[in-house]
Amino acid sequence: MSNDRHASRPVQPAVPGAQVIALRPRHRAAYGRHMERRRQEILATTWELIAEYGSDQFKLSDLSERCGVALRTIYNGFTDKDSLIAEAVATHYHSLFEGIGPGAGDSRTLDEVVAMMVRVAREISSVPAFSATAARLYYATRTSSRLVETLRRLPISTLKSWIRSDEADRKLIQQFGREALERSFANLQWGSVNDWVAGRIDDAELVSEMQKHMIAVALGFGNRTGRAAAKRLNGEIDA
Repeated sequence: MSNDRHASRPVQPAVPGAQVIALRPRHRAAYGRHMERRRQEILATTWELIAEYGSDQFKLSDLSERCGVALRTIYNGFTDKDSLIAEAVATHYHSLFEGIGPGAGDSRTLDEVVAMMVRVAREISSVPAFSATAARLYYATRTSSRLVETLRRLPISTLKSWIRSDEADRKLIQQFGREALERSFANLQWGSVNDWVAGRIDDAELVSEMQKHMIAVALGFGNRTGRAAAKRLNGEIDA
């Protein structure tokens, strides 16, 4: 009897004078969507500021002012400045992957992949400050493995699309080690971006190097059709 009386009592707030507010499922969903939109706005504005000023000049106070959100809100969502920059870089390159790169399961010929490299290089050169930040994060020892894998995704996605084509010798690739090939290819592509950021190569050389990395893979791991396409394209680029 006593237990029944206690069980029927309303739950009291832990803090005197406070009210317990329980959001209905519909309201919780709306609140979640609002917070996700705010989070994406912060990431997009972070990208804009880094593209304009570079990561070294990027300040959370500037972000707060441009977004119209409190610094406390930014810290609650991203912990610190480095975490915010890392996620903004990852989000941007994920959107680039969706807009330019092949979709999951797509198959692309070497001609199509080499042509795609032109668009990728143009995107990279259009936002030099942001690309410099991405290249720095890719090679920094403190960068999280999650972010590194995200930055690898774009060059690897183009390579995978060619591997799925009828021009690749998949048996030879399996013998070599597919993951090792993908990792090496991504390192070569980001190495060219890093050289471009440092001023060691110009825009045209960036395009050429990115294309030739793919052609070199086809020369080494293509079947007869793939190697023939690689030799032809290499001659066209050098002409």
